[in-house]
Amino acid sequence: MKWTLGLFVVIAMAVGGLSIWTRARPVPAEALAWPQGTWEPGDHQSRGGIVAVRTPQDPRAAFSRLAGIIANTPRTEIREGGPNADRMIAVTRSRVMGFPDVTHVWTEDGRIYVSGHLVMGAGDLGVNARRVRGWLERAGL
Repeated sequence: MKWTLGLFVVIAMAVGGLSIWTRARPVPAEALAWPQGTWEPGDHQSRGGIVAVRTPQDPRAAFSRLAGIIANTPRTEIREGGPNADRMIAVTRSRVMGFPDVTHVWTEDGRIYVSGHLVMGAGDLGVNARRVRGWLERAGL
């Protein structure tokens, strides 16, 4: 019984320590760098991320709606731009462990681009894709 309690305490301390470390660790500058590439309209998934491209009637209004939704998402910090800008970078942290995910939003050539990707780890179990698609759905895109 004693060793079970001891094991539980060690595991709890390890999880707590990892959570503190992930929340305290700054997001690396390279994770905030703007994505490079050209994408056609649709969803382009990768391991730990997604680039969603939409062609709305009014890209400026669509950007503003989407940026407002992202800015009001829990555990999300706007690092650059916002609803009244042309581009935006946001960092959203997971609820329990505080893992950071970076989202870039911009308009170009009549399209709106949303790129979401993880910063730590090798995969996110589709979390970024679900988040981005949810934002797009709420914005009517």
